[in-house]
Amino acid sequence: MKQNKLVSSLLIAGCLLGVGSTAFGAACSNIQAPVIDSSNQAGPFAGNSCGNNAAFNGASTFCGGVQYSNTGTDVWQVTLGAAQNFTFTVTTAAFTPDIALFSGACTDSAACVNNTDYSTASPTTTATYTGNPAGTYFIVITDSTASGAQCGAYNLSIAGTLPVKLQNFSIN
Repeated sequence: MKQNKLVSSLLIAGCLLGVGSTAFGAACSNIQAPVIDSSNQAGPFAGNSCGNNAAFNGASTFCGGVQYSNTGTDVWQVTLGAAQNFTFTVTTAAFTPDIALFSGACTDSAACVNNTDYSTASPTTTATYTGNPAGTYFIVITDSTASGAQCGAYNLSIAGTLPVKLQNFSIN
């Protein structure tokens, strides 16, 4: 009998810890493709952010308080070498693009590289990063204006020091 209570208590504690760990931030549920390598790094790559990463919503913030689109946020995984200089450009007529770069984890609560995001009032936004360590990064494309469509079709171009490699990634 005591053993059953112990097992039940451990199961309850495990469930609570499992639920509690997801409260720190929604993880990427959809990472865009294709793979970008040295023979195909500049794009442009076509995307459509509507409906993607729905857990990244207006209630979540990144880069010091900027909110995610309520209708969709795209994430691209990029593997970069040490001290690379690179520029991401998003062009769209559907929404005002807001670009951020995460390192380490792909969650809506991740810190932005350089503690900033990039957004303009025009249909083209460019983000430039320099001198970051080698590793896996995540390009986040959203709309933080809280007006209009807040998602839609766009083109992503990448210019930078090789090797830049964009990889497909998904979480089930």
